[in-house]
Amino acid sequence: MKGEFLTLFEAAKALVTYIDKESVFDKAAAGGCSGMDYHLSDKFYDLIVDNRKAIVEVENGLNASDTDSENEMPTREGCLRLSESVKALITHVEKERAFDKVNDMGSVGIETYQSDAFIEIIQKANKAVDEVANGLS
Repeated sequence: MKGEFLTLFEAAKALVTYIDKESVFDKAAAGGCSGMDYHLSDKFYDLIVDNRKAIVEVENGLNASDTDSENEMPTREGCLRLSESVKALITHVEKERAFDKVNDMGSVGIETYQSDAFIEIIQKANKAVDEVANGLS
């Protein structure tokens, strides 16, 4: 596996892990009694699941290539699928302004935003996707 694919694999795992552990959402709605309901849209949820599957495919390809050198192509295909999957997830996160932080501004309302840590993970994943794309050109 080339270095850029390994970087992409690690960036994809970091992105999905962060989304899971830090409760990243892409939707907020009034929940009644002045409460808020933060949730994942169906599309965001599906993109996360797709990334998890692509990560597992790459992991399985890596494990198979350790024992069988003829299994190079599934690993490459898995990496290309991962690249497309990560790109779709990042595009959604940026377009829908997915957030991991909420600032309660009292009677004015709330502000949702991305923490510096989340922005850094998104940037690393974006850079890894670009490196893979440049490597394939």
